[in-house]
Amino acid sequence: MTSDKVEKRSRIPFSGMFGTRRVFVAYIICWSITLATMVASIISSLAPPVDSYEKMIEHVALCVVAIVLMHIPVRMYTKMDFHIPSFIQIIIAFFIVAHFVLGEVYRFYDYVFLFDKVLHTTAGVVMALCGFSIVYGYSRAEDGIVKLSPFFFAMFSFCFAITLMTLWEIFEYAVDGIFGYNMQRWKDGLSEASAAVGGYVKTTHRRDTGLRDTMTDVIAGTASAAVISVIGGLWFKKNQNFSKYLVVRKKNGQPK
Repeated sequence: MTSDKVEKRSRIPFSGMFGTRRVFVAYIICWSITLATMVASIISSLAPPVDSYEKMIEHVALCVVAIVLMHIPVRMYTKMDFHIPSFIQIIIAFFIVAHFVLGEVYRFYDYVFLFDKVLHTTAGVVMALCGFSIVYGYSRAEDGIVKLSPFFFAMFSFCFAITLMTLWEIFEYAVDGIFGYNMQRWKDGLSEASAAVGGYVKTTHRRDTGLRDTMTDVIAGTASAAVISVIGGLWFKKNQNFSKYLVVRKKNGQPK
């Protein structure tokens, strides 16, 4: 990195690190929600019940993970010369807060109807756009021409999104199996027959509850990824230069 670039970046104001004012405002909102949740969790842990301290540790850890993940697009923009469209940055920031803070800490997954499905639908859109970004960035020649068919663009984007969603469902299954969490909502389907064994109540669960949650998540994400892949393929067929809508490396201040 040359000294001119270092000096230029050192003069960038804090708000300029986010690209646009809209992105900066969105991050301020997301950070405020996350930090307020951390403070509220710490304060609430000072009062009963006994397990509130463990809950506080869990909530603070979720908030810290959310802040770290939100910082990744900012670092890609400021340190790695990536062009990230404003709408993608805003979607990612609110998606992270919606999952880790609203969904996990405030239990929106349990109490807000279709909250989980809306997030998976949004994830399908973002993942499909990331798939387009990858194949576009690696296939574009120096002269700006992309020698790939629109069908391949659409198919790669769709398969990329499906792969990431499948890996996420595997992650949820592993976390539930190892730590006894309820990410796949398998504990939501309690059977009516519970038996007392050795003085303890043994609660059984319906196995199909987690399966329904997993499959509806996959279906929601698949549908949105398919729509974006088709639209992107048709758009690319008419106009190959749509890098401003994708996550790509910058060249001379502009998307490559």
